[in-house]
This record gives sequence, structure tokens and C-alpha cells, in this order.
Amino acid sequence: MKNHEKSSLIKFTLIYFLTTGFFVIVLGYLYFYQQKHLILKQTATDMFQYSELLAKTDFQHLQKGFSYSLEKNQKVAFEFPQKIGKDYVKAFPIAKKEGYIVIYKDAKEIDDAIDKVKIFTISLQVALLIILLVLSYFLAKQALRPMKDVITHLDRFVLDLIHDLNTPATSILLNTNLLMEYENDPKKQKRLNRIVLGADTISSLYKNLELLLDHKLEKETVDLTLLLEHKVDDFQLLYPKITFNVTVDKNTQLFTNKKAISRILDNLLVNACKYANEENPKIWINFADDCLSIEDNGKGVKYPEKVFERSYKENDLGHGIGMHIVHRLCNSLNISILISSKEEIGTKVTLCF
Repeated sequence: MKNHEKSSLIKFTLIYFLTTGFFVIVLGYLYFYQQKHLILKQTATDMFQYSELLAKTDFQHLQKGFSYSLEKNQKVAFEFPQKIGKDYVKAFPIAKKEGYIVIYKDAKEIDDAIDKVKIFTISLQVALLIILLVLSYFLAKQALRPMKDVITHLDRFVLDLIHDLNTPATSILLNTNLLMEYENDPKKQKRLNRIVLGADTISSLYKNLELLLDHKLEKETVDLTLLLEHKVDDFQLLYPKITFNVTVDKNTQLFTNKKAISRILDNLLVNACKYANEENPKIWINFADDCLSIEDNGKGVKYPEKVFERSYKENDLGHGIGMHIVHRLCNSLNISILISSKEEIGTKVTLCF
């Protein structure tokens, strides 16, 4: 499952869960409040019955858990017993006499009954929330299935399409290179170079898209030192005027996807080579503390925070998709990517594994 699919599944699951979970919590609270109300109401009834017995027996009746006091100015200020200290208290008027009788009942028995209701309610809510979470997950999965099928169908269509595009692009490159070997006219060579550049751009887009559509970026041990040596050799042939300064320890190993990291390096090095200083172009490649940096001495980027946006470009040299693809691949491989740039000084891209 790709990152965007996981994100969508989590969001839909949370929407279902939070919506229904809210009602479970509210209903649980109302149930607990109602049960507590009934317990206190029963307690008030017991107190009233005890006060009646006291009045009938001329205050001689004794009952375990109850006590009383006689007050002249006490008022019946509340419907339910109130907890004061270690007792629940409620006052009743004395029949045919002045004053009030204040009944005290030991709070432990009442509190225990309320706590039992509370524990039962919380346990029931937790059990229901767990069941709802599981149900929300399956409901979200079912709701997203049609969209997933459409995306899969589109991915296959695009993959087939770019495969079909790659074949003629490769043919154009091969045949154009053959023509260039036998062509001495500078104007025609310039036109052929434009064809090569266009075909090479199509081929590069094909590689980027093919990798993005690969749902399984399986990780493996990659020899970064060897990979960089090959990359630098290839780019040195394409850009013979550029000086490459590589500082990487021998046998530096990374646990990542080889195709993806190779594509990331290609896109970053292409940008560095394109925008390096024209008079004295230099590129520095350094690996230290699990971070790889690629730096050039070019004209820099005006808005580095926008570089990863799709189709963003500051001139006509690119298509505005390379760095966006780099960013997406880094996210898939859990690589943090940082870019810093100063105009007329250069740009530095750092990958931290």
C-alpha cells in the first residue's frame, strides 16, 4: 500500500470512528448520569423513610449506616442528598413539629455503587470504541476500494503508455547519434542536438514516471561509493568542463531502494550541472553523518521553498517535475531532504537517511 493510500485509509477510518465514537461517549455519559441520579434518588427515599421512623418512635429508632441531628433553621435546600465529608446529607421537615431533621448516611456504600456504575460504563465504552474502530477500518477500506481500483487502472494505463513512449524515444536517440557521426554541417548538428535533448528528456521522464508508479520500493544494501563513482563518470562525459569534488568514504553502504536513489541522484546532478557557474563550474558531493549533500556554484534559486512544487520552474531549462519527483521518492524512502540556496552563490541539497 502506497503512502497516499495509507493516508486516505487513516483519514476515512478516523472520520467514521470519531463520528460514531462521539455518540458512544455522549450516550455513556448520559447513562452514567442517569444511574447516578437513580442511586441518589433511592438514597433520598431511604433517608426519608428513616426520618419518618424517627418521628414515629420519638427519635428512638436506630439503623445501621444512618445518623441524624435536629436543627431549627435548617432548610430543605436540595432535592438529592449532598456529600459533606464522609456522609451524604439531606434535611427533612419534622411532621407536626417545628424544625428540621438532618439525616446523615455513610458515603462509602453510595460511592461504591456509583463507582461500580462508572467502571461498568467506562468498560462498556472502551469495548464499544474498539469494536467501532475495527468496523470503521473495514468500512473505510470498502469505501476506498472503488477509488483504489480506478487508481490502479490508471497506473497500469500510464505505465503502458510510458513504455510505448520509451521505445520510439530510444530509437530516436540511437538514430540521431548515428546521423551526428556522419554530419559535419554545424547548423544540422545543432538541430540534431535539439532532437537528442528532446528525446533524452522523454527518456528521463519515462524513468521518473516508471519509478513513481512502482508500488514496491523494496530496500536493499546499496554501495553509495560505487554508485556515485558511476554517476560522476557519466556526468563528466556529458559535462566535461565541470569539476566534481567527491568526499565519500570507501565502501559507504546505504539500506535503501537502488533504483529510487539512483533516480534521485540523477535528477539532483542534472540540476546541479545545468545551473553550475558557466565560467568555472564546480560541484561538491559530500557524505557525512548519514547525510549526502550535492552543492553547486551556480546562480542559485530565488524561491527554494517552491522547488518541490509540481511544475515550478524559474527558467526554461527544465520542466518543473524533476525536484517534485525527488521529493516524492524521498518521502517514500523516509529520507529527509533540505535545500538551501543563495542567488549568484549556489544551491545545496542535503539528503539525510
